[in-house]
Amino acid sequence: MNRKLLLEFIPLTLFIICGIFAFFKIPYSHLLTLLTGFLVASLYFYGAFWLFAATGAPVAVRIIAGLSFSITIVSSIFGLLHWPFWKLYAIISYAGLGITMVICLIYFKSIAIRPLLYRSLLFVAVLSSIYYYRSVVIG
Repeated sequence: MNRKLLLEFIPLTLFIICGIFAFFKIPYSHLLTLLTGFLVASLYFYGAFWLFAATGAPVAVRIIAGLSFSITIVSSIFGLLHWPFWKLYAIISYAGLGITMVICLIYFKSIAIRPLLYRSLLFVAVLSSIYYYRSVVIG
């Protein structure tokens, strides 16, 4: 793994672990979820141009992907911490991830852009599980 992937992978893994801890209501896990989510969302929002430079995608695609990934992290935070308007952010996030996946499928012949598609699919799975938990299980 190169340094850019580690810079993304470590905070994202910490965010998912803290989110699981927040699910089980472990003390101070909500604060850790908020802090790691803020770190990952900031990394995607401000650093998408630099972070996804190796993908070979056009600049607009990198910015759109970073923005949609950042909104997904924010909606995940809102869903995990039971904050208001989490459904609105989830719907906006699904739309952004859909746009990112369509753009990635247009450029699918390029092997370097596929990690953006795989990240989008990962975020759809994570957000869908949070949405299912909040809508169906809790009620």
